[in-house]
Amino acid sequence: MWQFIKGYVIIQIEGLSAAAFLRRMTAAGIRVSHVTGPGPGTVRCSIPVKRFFALRRLKRGLSLRIHIVSRGGLPFLLRKLWRRPVLWIGTTVLFGAMAFMSTRIWIIRIDETKRVDPDEILTLLDERGIRPGAYLSGPILITAANDLSAQIRDAAWIGLDREGIMLKVSVVEAIPASPKKTDRAPYDVVAEKDGVVTGIRVMRGQARVAAGDRVRAGDVLISGTVERNGSIVEQSADGTVTAAIVYRAEAELPERVTEAYETDETETVRVLRVCGREILRMKPGFEHYRLTDARTIAIGSLLPVTVEIVTAREIAFRERTLSEEEAEQLALMRAREQAYAAVPKDAAIVNTYGTVRERDGKRIAVVTVTAEEIIGRTEEASHDG
Repeated sequence: MWQFIKGYVIIQIEGLSAAAFLRRMTAAGIRVSHVTGPGPGTVRCSIPVKRFFALRRLKRGLSLRIHIVSRGGLPFLLRKLWRRPVLWIGTTVLFGAMAFMSTRIWIIRIDETKRVDPDEILTLLDERGIRPGAYLSGPILITAANDLSAQIRDAAWIGLDREGIMLKVSVVEAIPASPKKTDRAPYDVVAEKDGVVTGIRVMRGQARVAAGDRVRAGDVLISGTVERNGSIVEQSADGTVTAAIVYRAEAELPERVTEAYETDETETVRVLRVCGREILRMKPGFEHYRLTDARTIAIGSLLPVTVEIVTAREIAFRERTLSEEEAEQLALMRAREQAYAAVPKDAAIVNTYGTVRERDGKRIAVVTVTAEEIIGRTEEASHDG
């Protein structure tokens, strides 16, 4: 390695005194390596490039011929690169980009899980700035791992380990808690929410409601107390009950709205990419802007280095008075978004209704969303009454 850094030459010594000349070089402190004999009276070896000019003095009195076969090492490599600026500039940029990318994570790998949603883990990591391209340190990963373990209900423990450019997420799932059952009391399936029953399937126990019945939270849907042949049997009820649940949201009609528009101001932005990854981006002088008209220029033909030239168009904001129809549509949209946000992800939306009403001198948009969902939960039966 040291010989490569300083540079070396491979010389060929021809003559009957080749062996004596090798002994003179060794005695003079010249490091000789890779000695071979291509033929009779011929010796080939490698020596440091700086000691080559000392050979003329050592050759005196000996009948032989010396010539250079090849040159190698870092000095000669740099000389070649200097003559080809595109190549050495590209090589420098490439190594710089590789050094930059090696300090960050680019891959997040999550262990296979059964109940924990990988997308939930990625979302929580992103909220903490842990995403592809981010620079991470040990304390950040320890804090994030503790936070994730506390926030994700089905995870007993989460570990974050960095392996080069990859972040490994290890998940130990919690053992699902089973309902506590005793031999002294039956368990019922009760309603979690108010709603209208749309379907009921009894696996064990006795149904206390039917499709079309209106129920309130806490009402018994399937009872664990069953009468059989004149005797009472107590057991843990089991089954599925679906109901139509109504979600409602309101929004006041706005008078004005802030909207964005493009001005006539533009600037040119340049983006440097290596292997398709963004390494450096210029920022325009605008606080808000939109990028358009992109074109890419390749730097060199052998290296994956490109410069992307993009036009940044300034975005400004202004207030505008809404018409009556626009105000109604905007308020209904906001109320509908709020109502949809309250509906559980596993529920099915069956109906959406929106209207505009007068209240206390103000116009209000009201949206009602009806969703079908499972509302039963297991609960120890009460002996009251």
